[in-house]
Amino acid sequence: MRIEIKMPYNSDQIINVEKNLESIKEIKEHHPKRIVNSIYYDNLDLRIAKDNIDGLSRRCKVRIRYYGNTGDQNCNVEIKKKINRFGFKDVFSLNMKRNEIDLKKLFSLKNHIYKNLIKDSFTEKLITQDYLQPQINVSYLREYFILGKIRITHDKKINYIPYGVDKFATQKIIKDNFNVLEFKFDYKDLNDLRFILEKIKLKPKRFSKYLRGLSFFNSSIYL
Repeated sequence: MRIEIKMPYNSDQIINVEKNLESIKEIKEHHPKRIVNSIYYDNLDLRIAKDNIDGLSRRCKVRIRYYGNTGDQNCNVEIKKKINRFGFKDVFSLNMKRNEIDLKKLFSLKNHIYKNLIKDSFTEKLITQDYLQPQINVSYLREYFILGKIRITHDKKINYIPYGVDKFATQKIIKDNFNVLEFKFDYKDLNDLRFILEKIKLKPKRFSKYLRGLSFFNSSIYL
């Protein structure tokens, strides 16, 4: 399990943030930048969102993820789990493209993904008591960096589109005015992380794209 730290900041600060990143010569590009798309699922009563807002020590998020603008790449189902400050995830390949998936029936009893979920203690109750339904589509531009064993992602141009949260706004796109730096590392690499944080001069804060997206459509309060 790895520790994850997020640093959201107003996009007006992007020039300073990028200059500070570039000043750290040890940081290297780890993967070409790309568009990331995540469709987040939840119960009708938004139990997953409530668990995350309450900061439960044991919680999860369920999403479909695919890359690029065209939707012609295969999708994965990801169960992102958290125990206290430690995060990890399970990934299941659907071998299907976005336009081949019936989003509302993906987690039905007849789907093979259901069998994977009911074996997982994080998600068993979520799907056996109430079907998971798509709530928010989040897309953004992600850049990838690495320093030693610390992985760094920089998310920009974050957009939100609702599915089930607001039937009257299904075509509405909200553009976020925040970007996010995220660091994933093992505890033994904490000294390297401190070196980076001294250069970047941002403070770690809780930040959830899913919860923030819901808040834009009046389905949660998230500050």
